Amino acid sequence: MSRLQTAQEPPVRSPNPQAADLVAAHVLIADGDPASRDARETQLRAAGLRVSVARTGFEAIVKASCHVPDLILLDDSLTGIEPAETARLLKTCPVTAHIAVIRLTHGRRVPRRVLSNLSRAV
Repeated sequence: MSRLQTAQEPPVRSPNPQAADLVAAHVLIADGDPASRDARETQLRAAGLRVSVARTGFEAIVKASCHVPDLILLDDSLTGIEPAETARLLKTCPVTAHIAVIRLTHGRRVPRRVLSNLSRAV
């Protein structure tokens, strides 16, 4: 029998570096301050998480509805729609109601316990 006829060996697959991104938790950062937003994004990406960014309350609602992240970090510096109203709208929408929303004080880093919980959830 030729090698082609004996298909006993499993096919060799090349590693897919993007496959790890499919299982990483996804976090939406809603923050109106560029410096704070960038620092949080860097912190979350360093922890191995997928990150989306919203600059206004309206953008946060749209992105949360489209991307359905595992967690939304909502900063007090959010513009457009007030942070409290943004959180309320996210919780009343059937698409986003199940998503955990954490309100952060302006400029504070993401708490370590949040990062560790996200890492374990995956």
